[in-house]
Order: sequence, then C-alpha cells, then structure tokens
Amino acid sequence: MKLDPVFSDNAVFAADKPIRVFGDGCGDFTVSFLGEKRSVKACGRWCVEFPPQKAGGPYEMTIKSCGEEITLKNIHIGRVYLLIGQSNAEFRLCQSKTDASEYADDPLLRGFFVKRPWIDVDVLEEVWAEAEADKVGDWSALGYLAGKLVRAKYAEPVGVISCFQGASIIESWLPEKKAEKFALPVEQLHIDHTYPEFTAWNKNGVIYKKMLSPLFPYSLSGVIWYQGESDTTVAEAKIYKDELECLIDTVRKEDKDGKLPFVIVQIADFDLRRDDGWYGVQAAQAKAAAEIPDCALAVCHDVCESNEIHPPTKSKLAERIADNL
Repeated sequence: MKLDPVFSDNAVFAADKPIRVFGDGCGDFTVSFLGEKRSVKACGRWCVEFPPQKAGGPYEMTIKSCGEEITLKNIHIGRVYLLIGQSNAEFRLCQSKTDASEYADDPLLRGFFVKRPWIDVDVLEEVWAEAEADKVGDWSALGYLAGKLVRAKYAEPVGVISCFQGASIIESWLPEKKAEKFALPVEQLHIDHTYPEFTAWNKNGVIYKKMLSPLFPYSLSGVIWYQGESDTTVAEAKIYKDELECLIDTVRKEDKDGKLPFVIVQIADFDLRRDDGWYGVQAAQAKAAAEIPDCALAVCHDVCESNEIHPPTKSKLAERIADNL
C-alpha cells in the first residue's frame, strides 16, 4: 500500500469540499475518518471519498489494506491553497525583506512541499509541516505571508501546498498533448525553453506529470498562480492567455471543481525587460483574470521593486493575494 505523500501527519483538508484519499496498490483498501468508513478494491490507482466537513480538528485517519495499517495524526480541516509557478512563487521568506520578527509559530498554519524529482536534496521535506518561527524562513515568502493573513482573516486552519520550479515555462505545467497545441518555432521562444541547465523540467508536460497531476483530486480552496517570466517573447505573449486558460481548465477538471478559484499574480515590472513581450504577458494575465470565471488578478508592479527580477518585497503582494482568497 502506497499513500500519496500529501497524506501525512499534520495534513489539512479543505472545509466544505469532498475529502478524497488516494494512493497506489493492489487489494482491498479501507479508510476510516470521523466515524465513517470507505472501502474500495483496486489494483493500481485507488481513491475513496468522504462528504464535506466544517473546519475543525485535530482528527485521526486510518488506512488499512492486506494487514497493513497507517494512522495519520493531527489532521485538521480548514482552507487549503495550492501555490504553483516559478521562482517568484518559490522565493523564500528568508530572502525577502520581511523581518524575522514577523516569523511566528502557528500549529494551525501548515505547509506541504512537493518534491522536485530532478533535485537530489530539496530545501524542504515532502511532508505537511506546522509553521515554526525558526523554520519558516525556508518556506515560500508568498505562501507563508498570504497563509498567515488568511489564518487571521478566517480563524481556521490553513494549509499551503507549494509546487514550484524556478525558470519553468508554462508548457511544462500543461499536459503534454495540450502543450503541443501551443508549439512555436524555437527562434520565437524565450531562452529558458532551451537553456541546458533547465532542460530537466522545461519540456512539454514534465512538471504537470511529475509534480502537479499527482496532487489531484485533493480538494482545494483555491489556487495561486505566479509564472510568466520565462514566456515573455512577443510571440509567446500572444498565446499566453490561451495557455493560462488551458491550465486553469485542466486543474479544475483534475480536481473535480469547475469553480475552483484562481488568483493570477501578474508578473512584476523588471527594468531590464521593459519590452513588448513582457508587457504582453502582463496584459494576457490581466485579460485572463477578467474573462475567466472565478479568477482574480493580484497586481504587483506598484508594490514590488523593478530593479530585480525577484523583488524581495513580498508583503504587500501577499496582502493582495490574501484579499482574494
């Protein structure tokens, strides 16, 4: 029996959404949670579903199969957000201008960190972790800061699933066959598409297959998307809105939630890239947020530095994200 890594001690499930538990293996699988049991017989991928619940905890969940038993402890139900994108989504709290005095222990603010298979030892272990002041410096700055604000806003447990890769192209986040529909001549692509150090992940469908799709159908309260700097040629900007719409539609279908809210972070201004391609991606992101239902735009050009591609000031942007969660 193999549970997906997102099922560990300290897990947070989304309130008012179906609670799905899944993994791989052959046999009879029985999951016990909140006085109810769900069973399924499978060989390969399996999934059971429990009805939506209100925020609360702590709870335990037991999974049994063929004499093997796993008990997950300290589970809570609240709000769960998926943070996906490239290096500005990953940008760590300790790299930001947020003073360390703002780092705080909060056992009901939790992070899960998807492993990148091309990195031998990632910064954070692929488990659910409670926020601890001496450790959150390695969390995503936006994930931590927005999560902290949402905790205060709703007074419920909050889980942030971080799934990111620096210098990643949007086509890698799409299913391979869908990405192929957006193919452009190589001379019209940003250099990150073909840069040797990035080839492990910058191919059609790679991040989707290895990092993103295994998370589904874990119910979510919302998604934060912060990507675009690696798709900023003029030709790419012209198709970026359609690619983003394809991504949002894919995630919603995979997660079985056609109205799953998305917050699209508009890439910040960058002094060395003030060109039609860069502005075109910003415009495409704004258009996507305006035209796709249940989407919001978080603008950052006026609250982030423009002299660095990784603006270290993230607090105001986190506020704008949290306002839409």
